Amino acid sequence: MSSRRRQKRAQLRAMESLAYSSTLSYLRAHNDYDQDAKQIIEHLRSLLHISSHRHLAELKRIINDEELERLVSLKHLGESHLKQKWIELEEKEGDEDNKINTSVNNSTTTRKKFKGT
Repeated sequence: MSSRRRQKRAQLRAMESLAYSSTLSYLRAHNDYDQDAKQIIEHLRSLLHISSHRHLAELKRIINDEELERLVSLKHLGESHLKQKWIELEEKEGDEDNKINTSVNNSTTTRKKFKGT
């Protein structure tokens, strides 16, 4: 692959990541995690080629972003537990990612044991 082509692919990948990150920030700023947001996120992950690892990193970022939290607090004065749905999503996704990683690690260990016999 030519250097120019690699550069174009890197630019496209950066744009995909930025679009996903910006969309999650927008949804978090509005505290909108509902069925529509879930569908948007699922569709964008597929469309923009967002891995589970990147998705989890973005969820952690938006949950812990103080500026987003201030925006949410201003919009939803007096409401508590504003980020609970986002935290639950991140925990669920993290559990699923851990299950996948454990399964992959177990499969790799099994293959190594089988090769070693």
